[in-house]
Amino acid sequence: MNRSTALLMGTIVLAAGSLLGCQNKSSNVPTSSGVTDVSTPPAPASSTYTAPQPVTAQPVTYDTMPGNSSGGSIASGSSYTVKRGDTLYSIARRSYGDGKQWQKIASANPGVRPESLKVGQTLQIP
Repeated sequence: MNRSTALLMGTIVLAAGSLLGCQNKSSNVPTSSGVTDVSTPPAPASSTYTAPQPVTAQPVTYDTMPGNSSGGSIASGSSYTVKRGDTLYSIARRSYGDGKQWQKIASANPGVRPESLKVGQTLQIP
């Protein structure tokens, strides 16, 4: 018997074994009725169900803007001392109500850029 014939016969034996399967499969199945019982559990004695009531959403109101530690708006034409966590965007939002106007503050303070802002620095608010 040559090598290719032996390989072919081995493949046939393996294929036949996988098609026939193992004869001992049924002996490993649990016989407890609690394991195989998939029926609906009995209803509790009191079968009245009260559905949860929907919750009505309430508007959120703030005494100050979130993240605004100074507590109010910054008046135009005044100066502002930079605090920890401030950005030109957040200062413009407090000053003008629009953070996209941070360039006004930057142009009124030569040399001030968003990445060069320092705590304690005084800015002029135009």
